[in-house]
Amino acid sequence: MPNLDLVQKLNCTYHKNSKLSKFKGSLQSIANSNSFWLEKALSSSLAELGPEFTRYFDFGLPAEVALLFIDICNFSTQFSHLNGEEIGEYFDEYYRTVIPIIYKYGGEVDKIIGDGIVCIFGPPFMCEDFADCINAANIAAKEIIEKTIKTKHASKIAFHAGTINYFKNKSGFYNEYTIIGKPLTELFRLESISEANCINYFDDSPIREFYKSPLGNINYWSHFGRLIPPGQLQGISYNQFFRIKYPR
Repeated sequence: MPNLDLVQKLNCTYHKNSKLSKFKGSLQSIANSNSFWLEKALSSSLAELGPEFTRYFDFGLPAEVALLFIDICNFSTQFSHLNGEEIGEYFDEYYRTVIPIIYKYGGEVDKIIGDGIVCIFGPPFMCEDFADCINAANIAAKEIIEKTIKTKHASKIAFHAGTINYFKNKSGFYNEYTIIGKPLTELFRLESISEANCINYFDDSPIREFYKSPLGNINYWSHFGRLIPPGQLQGISYNQFFRIKYPR
């Protein structure tokens, strides 16, 4: 994860209704504390945020989550003519498009890597069960593709899920967290072979099982709470939006 004060800042900037955006404690001051007090200060702040944050961040319990890796199609070749300031403006516009959609469905940003955004749907940010977290990520992914296709922000999405842990960096500032676990490694591998303007997932994965279920039936495109047959939105054939990757 980014450090918690950065997560809080993003929540506030993009108006996410979350415990972190409402938190009035000392997340920012933690980053400026000396190392002797960091662990104690963070544990206290996590306790104020609620037991679910303590459970996963402080005690390190495993969490079942859905993960999206969203990035711009062929960014380095399409926009090589832009200077530094223009790239910054382009990214700001892209983030303003994508991050509110992630937040709309309960997701949280894990990493921003230039044109790539890794986000997580699951505890402690969402209290729903695993299937509901996958579905929330599914709806967000579809909306991002719909919002960006045929624009300068056209995106590709790697979609994966599984059990991870939040690892506390013991060598430095204690408000820095990293997601660890096989699903994250596999997500990055999936992103490297993902196709443009598509939701990409592995065949042998919880995502494949989800899309075979009634809730995730890929013959329909979920849009603002309605199920719409493919091809009825903006003339786009949505049944072309899914790519199964073999093997994991």
